[in-house]
Amino acid sequence: MAKRFQLNPKPFSTDPPADPLKRVSLIPRSAEQKLADNLGERRPGTAKTHEDGEQSDGHHVAPPPKTLEPTKVMDHETEKKGSITPKTLHHPHSSEDIVDANSRHSLVPRSLGDNSLGGRFGPGKKQAFHRNGRPMFSLSDDRVMADRVLKTHSPDMIFFDVKSLLSVVDDIFKSHVPSIDSSAPKPSLLFKDYADHVSFETFADLIDQISCEIECKCLHGGESHGMKTTGLHLDSRNTTTFSVLSMVSKYRWDAKLVLILAALAVKYGVFLLLAETYATNQLTKSLALIKQLPSIFSRQNALHQRLDKTRVLMQDMVDLTTTIIQIYQLPPKHITAAFTDHVPTAVYWIVRCVLICASHINGASGFKQDQIMSFMEVSEIHENSERLRKINAYLLEQLKKSHLTIEDGIMEEEYQELIQTFTTIIHVDVVPPLIRLLRPNDFLYHGEGASKRRVGINVLTQKHVLLLVSDLENIEKELYILESLYTEAWQQSFEILWVPVQDFWTEADDAKFQSLHSNMKWYVLGEPRRLRRSAVRFVRQWWGFKNRPILIALDPKGQVMSTNAFPMVWIWQPFAHPFTTSRERDLWGEQEWNLEFLIDGTDPHSLNQLVEGKYICLYGGEDMQWIRNFTSLWRSVAKAANIQVEMVYVGKRNPKKGIEPIINTIREENLSHTLPDLFQIWFFWTRIESMWESKQRMLKAHGNKGFKEEEKDLVLHEIVAMLGFGGEGDGWGLVSRTSDLMVRAKGNLFSKGLAEYNEWEVNIPTHGFLKALNDHLLMRLPPHHCTRFMLPETAGIIPNEVECTECRRTMEKYYLYQCCLE
Repeated sequence: MAKRFQLNPKPFSTDPPADPLKRVSLIPRSAEQKLADNLGERRPGTAKTHEDGEQSDGHHVAPPPKTLEPTKVMDHETEKKGSITPKTLHHPHSSEDIVDANSRHSLVPRSLGDNSLGGRFGPGKKQAFHRNGRPMFSLSDDRVMADRVLKTHSPDMIFFDVKSLLSVVDDIFKSHVPSIDSSAPKPSLLFKDYADHVSFETFADLIDQISCEIECKCLHGGESHGMKTTGLHLDSRNTTTFSVLSMVSKYRWDAKLVLILAALAVKYGVFLLLAETYATNQLTKSLALIKQLPSIFSRQNALHQRLDKTRVLMQDMVDLTTTIIQIYQLPPKHITAAFTDHVPTAVYWIVRCVLICASHINGASGFKQDQIMSFMEVSEIHENSERLRKINAYLLEQLKKSHLTIEDGIMEEEYQELIQTFTTIIHVDVVPPLIRLLRPNDFLYHGEGASKRRVGINVLTQKHVLLLVSDLENIEKELYILESLYTEAWQQSFEILWVPVQDFWTEADDAKFQSLHSNMKWYVLGEPRRLRRSAVRFVRQWWGFKNRPILIALDPKGQVMSTNAFPMVWIWQPFAHPFTTSRERDLWGEQEWNLEFLIDGTDPHSLNQLVEGKYICLYGGEDMQWIRNFTSLWRSVAKAANIQVEMVYVGKRNPKKGIEPIINTIREENLSHTLPDLFQIWFFWTRIESMWESKQRMLKAHGNKGFKEEEKDLVLHEIVAMLGFGGEGDGWGLVSRTSDLMVRAKGNLFSKGLAEYNEWEVNIPTHGFLKALNDHLLMRLPPHHCTRFMLPETAGIIPNEVECTECRRTMEKYYLYQCCLE
C-alpha cells in the first residue's frame, strides 16, 4: 500500500496556461537554458531529508501518515509540521531530479479536476509538474542523466547485424491493417522473405525479456494511459527506462536501441495480427474478445487517432536509431565527443519513447476502456517527437561533417597516390597508371556511329596515348580540328583517349556527352561522371586543366611526356610526336619564320598558290569600307607591278558570329579569298597562340641558356606582332611569297603605302617588290603609336616583360577580364 503525506495545497492560479505543445528542453541544453528548479518551497520549520543536505537543529521529520487505498484522493486538510507547500501549477519547470529508485517515497494520486493532472511528493520531494500540471520527466542537468545512463553501459564487443534487424522492425512499424485504419487505403509493403537477413535466434530470449519488462511495468507500474497519470507514472517510467537499459548493458549503443525497438515491434505486431485476422480466424476472435478488441472496433476513429500518433513517434525513433547506427559505422577515430557526448542522451529518450508507445498500444488493445486520447497524451507524443527530431538533426549535422572529413582524407590520400603514380613510380606499361587515374571506370568506347563498341582499358597496352581532357562546353573547336587531323598516320603513332572532366554532372550533361562521343573515331572514357574527386583535382591542379582542353602525352610505359601537347600538335601536327621537350626544341631549331609555316594546315588553297609562285596577302579587320579600299589598292598595285597577288581574309582572334556577315560580304562582292569557316579562322589564330606559348615554355625550361634570348628571337618577335594584329578590330595586312621576306603593317599605314606606289616602285628592280614595299612602310611609321595585344592565360606562362614590336620599348602590363557573348 502506498503511504500518504498530509499536504496543504495552495489554490491554483487563474492565469492562462502556457502552450503545452512548446518544447520542454533542447538536447544539448546550455546552462542558460535551464530553468530554476523552484516549484516546491519549504516552510521554515520543514525538516530536511538526506536528499536535501544537512538537517537544521531543532527540526525533525514528520511521522509517516496513514496509508490510503490507491484509488482514494488526498484530502485538503492543513498539513502538520514538515509538510510541503506547492506553488501554483502554471509555473513552468524544465528539470527533474534523478533519484535512486530505492529511496523514492510511494505516491498516491490526487485528482485536480477534470482536465488537470497532478500529484504530491513526500518530504524533500519536488513536484513532478511541467506546464499546466502536466507531468514531464526533465533534468536539473542533462549531464547528470547522461552520466547515469553511462553507468549502465559496459559493452563487451558483441556485434550483430543491427541494420537488418532494424529493417525488420521498421517494416512492422510501417504495417497497416485495413480493418482498423479508417483513413484512405495505404499501399501495402512488398512481401519480403528476409532470405538475406541473418538469424537473430541468439537474441530472441533477450527481446522477449525486454518485452516482458516493458509489459509488466505498463500494466502494473502506472505506465498505461488508461490510468490517471500521477507522480508515480513519472517515477515508474524513469525506473523502467534504466531497468531496460541495464538488461542490454553489454551491447553497443546502436545494438541496445535495435534490441529494445525489436521488443516494442513484437508487442505492436501481435496487436496488428489480432486485429487483422479477427474476422476470419476463430482463435484470433477468441483472443480478441478477451482483449476487448470488439469494443475497439466500435470506436475506430479514436483507435485510428491513437495508432497514427504512435506511428509518428515510432518513425522518429527509427530515424534517430538509424543515425546512431551510421555513427558507429564511422572509423573509430572519427567518433568524437560531438557524438559520444550526446548519444547516451539520445538512447535515454528513445527508451522513454518506447515506454510511451507501449502504453498507447495497451490503451488501444482494450486493457482500458477510455479509448479517446486526452490532450495531454497527444501533447506528450508531440513533445517527444520534437525532442527526438532535434537530437537527430544535430547528430545528422555532425555526421555530415564527419563524412566530409573522411572523404577529404580519402581524397587527399588518393591525390598523393596519383602524384606518385605519374612522377616517381616506374611502370612497364601505360595501362596501370591509366587504371589508377580512371577507376572505377573499367571500359572505353571506341569507333564511330553504329560500329562503336565497348572495350577494356587494356587495349591501350604498350601504346603512346594522348589524354584529351576537357569539359563539355569548350570542346567543339578542338574536336573539329582533331577530326580533320586524325588520319591513319596518326593512329599508327598514338591513340587519343577523351576524358571529360566536370565537377558536377546533370542529366543534360549525360545527354550531351552521348551526343559528343557518338561520332568520335578515337577512344572515349565509358562513364566519366564516375571519375573520382581525387582524379578531377589531380587533372586540375597537377596538370593545369582549367577551362580550355589540354592534351596529356603518355609514352608506352606511362611516363608523362607533356602536360599539354596541344601547342605542338597545332604547330607541327604528327611531326611533333613523341611530344617531348627535346623534340619541341629540335623542331624550333629547324624552323624558319615564313608564310608557308604561318598558314600550314589552315588553308590548302593558299598553300597551292604559294607553290605556283604567287604573292599571298593575309589581312584582317572589321571595317568593310577599309576592306574594300584595301583590296582595291592591291589589285591596282598588282596590275602596275605585274605580279600575281592572292588575298586571304583571316578575320581575328576568338572569332564570333559577328564576323560572319563580313565574310559573306567579301564572298558576295568577290573582294578576296577567305578561310573556309569560323573553325579554320579559330585554328589559324590558335596556332599563332600555340607558337607563342611554345616559345615561352622553351625560354622558361632552359632559362635562356643555350637558347635564343627573347629580345634576339626574331620568330618570337613576329609572333607577338601577329597576336597584336589579331586582337584588334582595326585592319592590318601581311604579304610574302614562299620563303621570302614577310612585310606587315597596320591597316591605315599599309593602305597609305600602297596608295604611294609611285614613290617606291623605282626601287623594285634593285631591291625587289617586298623589300621596296617594306622600306617605304618603315619610312612612313608614325612617331606616335599605340600597340597592344592580349595573351591567353592557358598554361600559366605570362612573361614579366614584353617588347613593343614597333619601337622595342617594354610594354605596360594590364589585366583584362572579358566576357563577350555574340
